[in-house]
Amino acid sequence: MDDASDSLPIRPRQLIRDQVFATLAEEIVSGRMQPLEEIRDQDLQAEYGVSRTPIREALTRLAEIGLIEVSTNRFTRVAPVDLAAQADRVETACAVVAYCAHTTIPTYSDGQVDALHARIDEILAFDLTLAGSREVRGHWYGLWGSVVIAAGNQTMIDILDGQLALHLTRTIPTQRTPQDIADYLRRALGELRELVHRRDGERARVLIEELFVRSSIEPLRAAAAATP
Repeated sequence: MDDASDSLPIRPRQLIRDQVFATLAEEIVSGRMQPLEEIRDQDLQAEYGVSRTPIREALTRLAEIGLIEVSTNRFTRVAPVDLAAQADRVETACAVVAYCAHTTIPTYSDGQVDALHARIDEILAFDLTLAGSREVRGHWYGLWGSVVIAAGNQTMIDILDGQLALHLTRTIPTQRTPQDIADYLRRALGELRELVHRRDGERARVLIEELFVRSSIEPLRAAAAATP
């Protein structure tokens, strides 16, 4: 008789855990799961057909990065967006991206310049009053991620991709971006495109810092201050 393990679809626990994590993270970040929505272990066990252990491992990881809240024997639920913490995360991303731009843009190859131009052009193709939408946030993250990856600093890549990415791309209920900010973003991106072409890392750093502050950090700080 053939060994049954040759034909059974064995799924290692790590893959189950990662699948649950990725699925729940996407549901939360996209806004399909709303803040304070309850997450039930039993429902996840039924959906994935697995034991409680890999489910809890995935939930623990989500709690560690702040996407869910867990109170033992009381609830597991989607964490609300903490606007002050979100501003802190954006400030951290700003520091990483600006540093990488300053140190690396002067060394860009023609191919890297073209790749960053393409990232900028993708954003410019949108109505930037929708700059806070999930889709446009994803393109912003692609732009800044490209700057950091080009610098080749693995620690900074891990900070951006491992600790900040899900929060930076999370859908936050908000009004459309004011037209004056949308116009500023379009001008700033056009200027950044030219600075990359000229490989001017210092002016790119200054522009990136201003862009983060005006478009994200200041509005988040103001919204946090106005929240009871």
